[in-house]
Amino acid sequence: MTYFTLLHWFAMIVIFLLLALAIVLTIRSHDGKSSLYAPIFTAFFIATVFAAFAIYGLDKYTKIARLENIVQKKVLINESFSISGQIRNIGNFKIGTCVLEVKISNESFERAGTEGISFVPKSAFDNLFKWGEESHSVETTKEFVIAENLYKGEMRNFTVFMRYPPSYTKPYTRYELFCH
Repeated sequence: MTYFTLLHWFAMIVIFLLLALAIVLTIRSHDGKSSLYAPIFTAFFIATVFAAFAIYGLDKYTKIARLENIVQKKVLINESFSISGQIRNIGNFKIGTCVLEVKISNESFERAGTEGISFVPKSAFDNLFKWGEESHSVETTKEFVIAENLYKGEMRNFTVFMRYPPSYTKPYTRYELFCH
């Protein structure tokens, strides 16, 4: 759940007042020959688009969190790993939810960058009949909710566990934080 700040409410009030002004001006300039539905619907649609962008932009710049003391450990017995650490709200407003997106790639980026790029032509029959070596997914992504209702300046501990496919020879993990 996203929490509206004073800036969110101010933006919504301004957009609502502009919508009301557009509707009043449309009704006043109406000549009676054409329909009022199209201009009112257009004004409502434009106000909705502005409201969506305003909420997204304000969430991005008011709800700020930072990951600290991140430790990643492999658990070889069940081919998984854990990511643990702390999350801190460094913004001035309450955060509703923080989601950690973890991506696992089959090869590290350093190794992929040093090898030459090679083109291997494929046929449409390769996809139908699965000839030759099995192809494995290149990337696995999973999302975890690591904090809810995080107040200004508050810090919480978190730990997430994720399995990686056994076919991965050199798994490379990358994570990204999204808060709203």
